[in-house]
Amino acid sequence: MSYQFSIERPSRSVRFPVLVLGGIVCAVIAAYTFAACNDRSPDQAAAGETVMTTPAATVTATAEKPALVISGPVSFEMADSAYRARRYDDATALFQVYTEGRPTNPWGFYMLGLSAWKSGDRAQAESAFVQALALDSTHVKSHLNLSRVLLEGEQPESALVHIEAAIALDSTSSEPLRLQGRAFEALGKTDDAIAAYQRAIVTNDSDVWALNNLGALYIRLERFEDAIGPLARAVELDDKVATFHNNLGMALERTGRFGDAVNAYRAALAIEGTYGKAVANLQRVETVKQDPTVTPVDLSERSKRFQEEVDRWREPVAMTTP
Repeated sequence: MSYQFSIERPSRSVRFPVLVLGGIVCAVIAAYTFAACNDRSPDQAAAGETVMTTPAATVTATAEKPALVISGPVSFEMADSAYRARRYDDATALFQVYTEGRPTNPWGFYMLGLSAWKSGDRAQAESAFVQALALDSTHVKSHLNLSRVLLEGEQPESALVHIEAAIALDSTSSEPLRLQGRAFEALGKTDDAIAAYQRAIVTNDSDVWALNNLGALYIRLERFEDAIGPLARAVELDDKVATFHNNLGMALERTGRFGDAVNAYRAALAIEGTYGKAVANLQRVETVKQDPTVTPVDLSERSKRFQEEVDRWREPVAMTTP
């Protein structure tokens, strides 16, 4: 019997062709055309500063998309526009050219790393984040996203170096603590992973991915009752994420609450109809008869109880003296 659940995952998106000529970005998507002509870079220091131009570049055409032709200067805004439109291949090419003209700007390399990662090129992403950190070792976002790339590449020990640096630089954020949990999981240190996720939730009890990851870890450890609370809380805070519903369905199914599990899997598929994990899980459980002796679950109550538990985690431990 196969069970399908998920932890935090990066998004991958559809890519569209882009043509850049003389500072004009034209993205053609079916019959729609978008243009952005503002050449001021957000990292420009002051009014009147000279904007460095970048050399012309051409990316080889493929059968799927025409060549990306760049003529004249590439601004940060041009490249960022492609990234925000989720044209990650194009954004990678544009930020590559941009960083050649602005080699001392860590934000340019950071965005090159993000674009390359989202286009599926982990090696280029890692190289770009490393370059950003060489320019600014306090760049927290580069530490965090480099750690994500390293985790995807099954290098959790290397990822921990950057996660710990991010924690030292920003102790108020739950994000590096959540990533620390992922790294500990990858290393098989499940107690440390649970503690890291709990610290992330104490730091920000609205961090839905920390809640999800804690619940998913409990499922892996076959602590199914424990998984219900954080997953119910994640769904309550954000009911538009199919992964949360699917994982909650897993916890409900494994505690014998088949009818509730069916509802959770269907909720996942209502959000993302082609979500393969939820499809497989629903097919497996929807014909199973509910045992009438199993206690029904009140998900709102379980969410409330979990939040009360989080509040207790925040309470200082009483110190005793000998």
